[in-house]
Amino acid sequence: MELVKFIFALQIGVVLTHLALTTPVVFNSLDEHESSGFLRKIFPRYYLFLTLLSLVPLIYALFYSLDGLLWYLIFSNFVHSFIGLIIIPVTNFSRDRAWERLFSLFHGLSIYCTIVITAIALIVFFIDLQPKSIEVAESIFTEIVTNADENISN
Repeated sequence: MELVKFIFALQIGVVLTHLALTTPVVFNSLDEHESSGFLRKIFPRYYLFLTLLSLVPLIYALFYSLDGLLWYLIFSNFVHSFIGLIIIPVTNFSRDRAWERLFSLFHGLSIYCTIVITAIALIVFFIDLQPKSIEVAESIFTEIVTNADENISN
């Protein structure tokens, strides 16, 4: 289980580094054309790395027959990482053709995936998922996802 927590700590670090360091520097240092080119190179690598990281806990969960909330969190983390990865071509395609509504939809989905990945990583890392803690983790996760859904739909 310590390996799983370590992987989720890495995911937290990757997301926070991307949000706090990479993105602001890109938008403050590069013009629109250069930043677009850079982001098109970094985002596939970002989501590929998150997806590969999420495979480790998923394999762990399968080998150790985890079930319940922990299995759901691990599987959901993988699914959201993978969705973030596979929507990149459609996001870029819609941006290239100035299809703003479609671009906004997929960009919002990307943000949603990042929020869910981070929320799950924080829950698994900081909360002891023993039977007594499962109810607390479920309520926190539900609240985070509900708030993210509301923010995206606005």
